[in-house]
Amino acid sequence: MLQPEDAYDRYVRAWNEPEHAATLLEECWAEDGVYADDEVPDGVVGRAALAALIVETHESLPGFRVWSTSAPRMYAGRLGVTWEGEGGNPPEHQAGADVLEFAADGRIARLTDVYTAT
Repeated sequence: MLQPEDAYDRYVRAWNEPEHAATLLEECWAEDGVYADDEVPDGVVGRAALAALIVETHESLPGFRVWSTSAPRMYAGRLGVTWEGEGGNPPEHQAGADVLEFAADGRIARLTDVYTAT
């Protein structure tokens, strides 16, 4: 079973390594996991849909990178962490906070990403 911090690490790597996103998500994302943020408020469901979103982001923001700006913290079985990202030409900056819920096997079942700056 994955530990929450390990699942989140693989998730961040998927964003930073789009060519490996599908493989990394296979390890850390529940088959029917849901990702939602300000741009996809209804969410995308499943590993393939999230991998496609990651690839699309890299196509529209070449060189996109994301990194944590806080240590992950557990709250009532959920993991919270803040992050920043940047990519594109000219560079676009993003920042936000992620709240993650986990399936019984430790994979990410739901991630809500709230942008704090763009």
